[in-house]
Amino acid sequence: MRGTVTSVARPRGSERGRKFVKSRVVVLAAAIAALASFVPGLSSSSLAQTAGKSAAVTNVTWWTMWSGASLIPVNKMVSQFNKTHSTIHVTELNIPSTTGDAKLLSSVAAGDPPDVFTEWNATLGEFAHDGAILPLDQYLTGPLAGLKKWEYPAAVQGGTYNGKLYAIPQAMNSWALYYNKSMLKSIGVSTPPTTLAEFQADQAKEWQISNGRLDQYGFYPYSVSGVWLSYYLPFFGGANCFSGTKYDLEHCKGAQAAAAWTASYGKYPYSLVVGMQSAYGNVAGGGEDPFSMGKAGFEMEGPWIGSSYIPSANPAMADNFGVIPFPATGQIPPGGTLGQGNYDIVPKGSKHPAAAVQFMAWLAGYGNTQYMASIDTSGGWIPASPVVTNSAPYQAYVHKYPWMKTFLQVVSSKYTETPNLTPTQSAYYTACQVATQELLTNKMTPQKALQYIDKQGNG
Repeated sequence: MRGTVTSVARPRGSERGRKFVKSRVVVLAAAIAALASFVPGLSSSSLAQTAGKSAAVTNVTWWTMWSGASLIPVNKMVSQFNKTHSTIHVTELNIPSTTGDAKLLSSVAAGDPPDVFTEWNATLGEFAHDGAILPLDQYLTGPLAGLKKWEYPAAVQGGTYNGKLYAIPQAMNSWALYYNKSMLKSIGVSTPPTTLAEFQADQAKEWQISNGRLDQYGFYPYSVSGVWLSYYLPFFGGANCFSGTKYDLEHCKGAQAAAAWTASYGKYPYSLVVGMQSAYGNVAGGGEDPFSMGKAGFEMEGPWIGSSYIPSANPAMADNFGVIPFPATGQIPPGGTLGQGNYDIVPKGSKHPAAAVQFMAWLAGYGNTQYMASIDTSGGWIPASPVVTNSAPYQAYVHKYPWMKTFLQVVSSKYTETPNLTPTQSAYYTACQVATQELLTNKMTPQKALQYIDKQGNG
C-alpha cells in the first residue's frame, strides 16, 4: 500500500472558536467551487489557493489510485496530517487506476495538476525525462536534508533518474516466495527449498490435473495480478541489463538464465492456470487468489497476501503458510528482491511544491515514525526506511507475524535490485509481459523473447 518534519502547533483558542472558523472556511470553499463553475477561465484550484492565503493555510491536493479497503488507511493518514499541521491542509482525490496516468498528464498539460500524485506504474523515468514531474533535491533542505540517507538504498534508487531524486516512496514493495505447508508435506517434504533445483522439483510434484481440469498447481511464473519475467530477473542478476543506455537483455547472462527458467514452464497448461487465477480474481486491499485459497503450492508475492488476502478470503490458511526468499539460482544467492514502491511525485505546475514535499516526507514516516509504523502494519506494507521498520509498533507487528521478517530481510539485502528508471520503462515492462506469455505458450525461444524485449524497450 508502500531531517525531521516538524508539526506546527495550532493557534490557541477555544474549541468552539476553531469549529466556528472551520465552518466558515467550509462554507467559503463551497461558495468558491460554485463560483468557479460559472466563471470562464477561473479554476477551482486557483480560487482555493487564494482562499488558502487568506486563511494562512497552504492547500495541497493529493491524487491517489487506491480503491476499496486500501482507502481506509489513506483517509486516516490525511486526517492525521491535517490534525497535526496548522499551515498545510491536504485534500485527497481518488481516481481510477486504469486512467490515472492519463488524467495526470492531462492535468499537467492544462496547467492545473495536483500537488502530489502517488504512482506505482513503471512511468517515473518517462515522466522525469519528459519534464512532467519535478526534481525534489532542491526542497530537501533544513529539516528535510537527511531524507535520502534515512531511506532504504533501494527506495532512493527507485526514485532517482539521471542522478536526481524525483520520487519519495510511502512504502516499499518487497517480493518473496510463499509456500503452502500442508501441500509441501503431502509430497513428503518437511522443509522449504533453498536452491532453484529443489524448488523446481518440489513444485512439479504438486500439480494436479485430471480430465482437462486443473485442481491445483505447484508454481507458475506468471499471474494475472501482474507478476511476470521482469519480477524474476533480479534473482538471476538480470534486473539492469544495459549496453550503454540501451536495454541489452539478449547478451546478459542473468536475463538469459531467467528466460530459460521461465520457458521451462511451457510444459504446463497456460490457459488452465490463467483461467484459475482469473476465476478467483485479485482485488486490491483483500481478495481471493489461488494461493490464498489453497490451490497453489508456491506464490511469488508481497506481504499483502499474508496480511490482507488470506485473513479476508480464507482464514483457514493463516497457519498453513510460510515465506522464504526466492531460492538460490546459481547466479544470485537467496536473500534479494525486486526493489519497488508506492512513490509520491510532484507534477510540473504544482502550486505548492515545497509543502507537497513536506507532506510526502511525512507520508514516508520521516519525523513521523510511530504513527506511520502503525499505518504500515495495517496494510502489511514495508516501510521506506529501516528507522520505521525498527520502531516499537512495527516490531510488535513483526513479532506477531514472524513471516514478515523475510520481507524485511530481502528489501535491505545487497542482492536486491531496483530497475533503473528509463524514458521507455512502460514499453519495456509491457514487452516483458508479452514475452513471458510467449515463452509459456512455446511461441518464442528464450533468445527471441529477449530480442523482442530489447527491441520494444529501446523503441
